[in-house]
Amino acid sequence: MQLDFMVVFENLMGLFLLIAAGAASVRLKLISPEASAHFSALLMKVTAPCTVFISLVTKEYDPSFLGDSLMILATGFILYPLLQFLASRCAKLLRVPQGKRGIWIFGCTYSNVGFMGYPVCLALFGPEGLALSVIYTITFNLYTYSLGALSIASYSGAAFEKPPLRKILLTGINAAMLLSLIFYFGQIPLPQLIAAPVTYLSNVTTPLSMFIIGMALGNSRGMDLLTDKDAWTCTIFRLLICPVLVLFLLRLIPYRNPLALPVITVTMAMPVAGAAAFLSEIYHGNLNMTAKISFLSNLLSLVTIPLICLLL
Repeated sequence: MQLDFMVVFENLMGLFLLIAAGAASVRLKLISPEASAHFSALLMKVTAPCTVFISLVTKEYDPSFLGDSLMILATGFILYPLLQFLASRCAKLLRVPQGKRGIWIFGCTYSNVGFMGYPVCLALFGPEGLALSVIYTITFNLYTYSLGALSIASYSGAAFEKPPLRKILLTGINAAMLLSLIFYFGQIPLPQLIAAPVTYLSNVTTPLSMFIIGMALGNSRGMDLLTDKDAWTCTIFRLLICPVLVLFLLRLIPYRNPLALPVITVTMAMPVAGAAAFLSEIYHGNLNMTAKISFLSNLLSLVTIPLICLLL
């Protein structure tokens, strides 16, 4: 599949202008940085679940989509442990300090599939691409709060308490995902009275997620974040090495759906997962390193995502 570079660039520029609006709002003190927590809660608990739900419910029914979904799930179940293993080996080779190593491994492995992955996949591949991205997120959610959390906690020096299974599974997004699959494969029609407000809320997800990322960047001190060698190596691995490696591996798999390969690759090309800060806080990870890789990966992804798309 070959994507038109100008179409990719224009769509991404639109998203990054929304990020710039969020950053400017904080810098100009139009909005308090503390508002980000409330916006994030609105996104994760309300608008993102609506996006996940409506992306499948409004999709034209195709019995073969079940096969596509199983292939994508199998891919995710294999990819994440593989990438985390490779990241841990690279951390040793690059002599990443113990205090930074946990979040370095996490940042290399887990991308921002929700805040940025959904909007970008929707912009580049339409509702079909978003639906595939939603399916892929199932494995992301399972591994982020288990293997991902373990990588952070293992180098923190603090006792690691495994997250309860209900905390991993019982989220608004997972509930919306399950409900949408029931509606989709059960071919249950959604009344317009419900579809309309859910769609309105869904439409808020993309601008809100970009705005929140911008707020985080606007509250960062850029020059302090640009001089850390380990932050740079983590960012390069996350934005370039990881998606290129994934693309190479996925080309060995005979996907029936031509969107599967580009959707997974682009999803894996996103910046560091937003859960990095949350998990670092809980499991005593290096919050300073978390801020640096989040800032750098979000900033440089404006250049690297179009480059990765050129390879598709």
